[in-house]
Amino acid sequence: MEEIINELIDAILKDEKFKAYQQAQEALYDEKTLALLSRQKTMQEDYLRLKNYLDESSLSQMKDELREIKKEVLDNPKIKSYYQTYHELNDLLENVTKTVFQGISEDITLERFQL
Repeated sequence: MEEIINELIDAILKDEKFKAYQQAQEALYDEKTLALLSRQKTMQEDYLRLKNYLDESSLSQMKDELREIKKEVLDNPKIKSYYQTYHELNDLLENVTKTVFQGISEDITLERFQL
């Protein structure tokens, strides 16, 4: 059984979807992208910390800034690529999981919840 599991792991590691994910993840580690993500995180933390203490005008301004940063993050090609490859890899892993557990038990359901 352990040998089969190791073969499965090796197959996943050699899959193009996994390789694309790794490349997209590595591409995030550039100065500009990290600075953008850090700015977003800091702004979100500031907003959450201050939202109970600021007036509506100040909160509105912070919300606008957060929306701008979020748009910038979502428009970033490296971040887009990362999320795309992440979801593709996740789909592959879900299919592998379904295949492995298919037929083991009728009590195990592995369907993704759709929102």
